[in-house]
Amino acid sequence: MIQNHPMLVNPEVLAGKLDLYREVFLILDYDGTLVPIAPRPELARPDESLLADLKLLCGLPGYKVAILSGRVLGELKEFLPVPGLYLSSVHGVLIEDPAGNLTALASAGIETVINRLYTIAAECIGDKQGYIIENKLTDLTIHFRLADPGAEEVLKSFIEKSKGICEEFGLELLEGKKVLEVRPKGLHKGKFIDWVREKAPLAYITFIGDDTTDEDAFACLEEGLGVLVSKDHRPSKASLRINSPVEVQEFLRLLITKKLNH
Repeated sequence: MIQNHPMLVNPEVLAGKLDLYREVFLILDYDGTLVPIAPRPELARPDESLLADLKLLCGLPGYKVAILSGRVLGELKEFLPVPGLYLSSVHGVLIEDPAGNLTALASAGIETVINRLYTIAAECIGDKQGYIIENKLTDLTIHFRLADPGAEEVLKSFIEKSKGICEEFGLELLEGKKVLEVRPKGLHKGKFIDWVREKAPLAYITFIGDDTTDEDAFACLEEGLGVLVSKDHRPSKASLRINSPVEVQEFLRLLITKKLNH
């Protein structure tokens, strides 16, 4: 059930809640959660301090840490060279565990369809500036944060031209923060939560995210904790809210301090 206003907490209160559990599986979205959203995706990189904190977290007894992102696996591995991290890419489609084992939650057969949609998107954008199209093989993402005025018309054209293909192959359109995504129906971040529950049935699962795609994961946290990253009150299936990526990083440091002082 969607809550109108997840309760706002500070980093110390949030760290205290997790400190009550002996075994925790902490799952973090990347853009807008672990790092601030940047004008272009390649600019949203973690600093050395954040990488050091993640390394410490992954080494804490009773803690497992995962990044659950819409980005492709190669980007996550490049940006986050942290031993011990679980990486779940393209909203949970492909998972790599700390030992390097891969698990695919989607068939590769959708790649041809995504390629067709990529062509349609490129045609709709034409020579207009400020758009970035990402073909993730099982997902297509159109970024328009830097687009010229009139982006709505471009997106409307793409939606109309791709509607038939999406219906035929069971794809859905999802709007996020200045992005439009096309993905297979039923394949979302909540599937990774289910995967984690099977792998670590005794762990207290906590997921922190900021965008529309994160709501599917919040909805799957029946026994765990969902935390929305937002400076504004807004409807969400998360139960708690924290203000910003800066506060998320403060929360991580507090977790480390509490565990090391025990």
